[in-house]
Amino acid sequence: MGDTPLLRFAQWYWPGKPPLAKACWVVATVARARAARELLAALEEARQGPLALLLLDEGDYGGPLPWARMPTLAPARILSRLQPRILLCLDDDPRSRALAAAASCPVAWVNGRASELLSLGVVAVASEAVAARIGGGVVTGDPLVAWPAAPDAPAGAWSCERFQAVRKAGRWIVYFAGTEPGEEALAYTTFLALSAGSGGLLALAPADPGRHEEVYRESIKYHLTTVRQSRLMTSEVPPKTRVYYIESPEARRAMHDCADLVVAGGTLVAGAPLPAELPAGGAAILAGPYPRNPLLAAAVDAEVVLSCAAAADLGHAAGAWLADAPGRTRMAQAFGRWTASQPEARARFLAWFAELSRRAV
Repeated sequence: MGDTPLLRFAQWYWPGKPPLAKACWVVATVARARAARELLAALEEARQGPLALLLLDEGDYGGPLPWARMPTLAPARILSRLQPRILLCLDDDPRSRALAAAASCPVAWVNGRASELLSLGVVAVASEAVAARIGGGVVTGDPLVAWPAAPDAPAGAWSCERFQAVRKAGRWIVYFAGTEPGEEALAYTTFLALSAGSGGLLALAPADPGRHEEVYRESIKYHLTTVRQSRLMTSEVPPKTRVYYIESPEARRAMHDCADLVVAGGTLVAGAPLPAELPAGGAAILAGPYPRNPLLAAAVDAEVVLSCAAAADLGHAAGAWLADAPGRTRMAQAFGRWTASQPEARARFLAWFAELSRRAV
């Protein structure tokens, strides 16, 4: 329906019954409403409507639902005109909180991450980690992203036993997975800073196989003993190796099980291509300030993937987690549980919200 005259600002002053009275009003920014189209379509298909959007900011929603923009009225007056049956808040925004505080109808929050929301309605959270941190909420998983089926386990003879000599020497392994141009320099800088206190191994896998030669030639200036997977002539990585290049697709994924910490490529510099690889379990994952892959961004929001606010913080964050083996294990296990349960997240959320809607009638 779009921004029809029925839903424009003037409607807030019309006498009588407002349009879409007793509807489920979804409160969201334009960006979140666009990102939630699949979820909103599933809610309509499940007959959780009538649905309408109350948009918190400017921009073109462009979707099929009727919508209106948040007017500059007191929350109580807005609600008196909307007469919502239930409010579904997709964004934790001051305006959403004000509406929730003034509402007499049920209020539900999607992917809540703040403890204050528990006093403003019922809260669906994306993971056990978030629920534990904020002290409550219903763990549904993230219903906004559709998680694909888990990829098959790597085939072939790859085994972490090839790093036995490295491990016997008491060295850690940091894996920069799927790096893009500009990120290898950060990988080396971070590795050299980490190695100042204790020795380790840098495993590196450029995202584009066509860059293997280029990245290898560039590595010469760092004067670090480097071994390429394709040219390893022994069953084990030599103990004095400082940098190990991962070049085969099966090894790229299998390496997640061999590392102490995985740094997600495509997240370290602005403007890098959207990473094609999905996060893989096995080790704790550290993302940079640009987790553009929707699945990786969802994992960061669910607090099952570590993140740093700036590339300059990467070395400090990596060092802190390398020093916390129990913490890394907990994060890796939390990520594994979340990814295993995420394919059913939308169905769990829809069932939970259907029960809320039933009680709101």
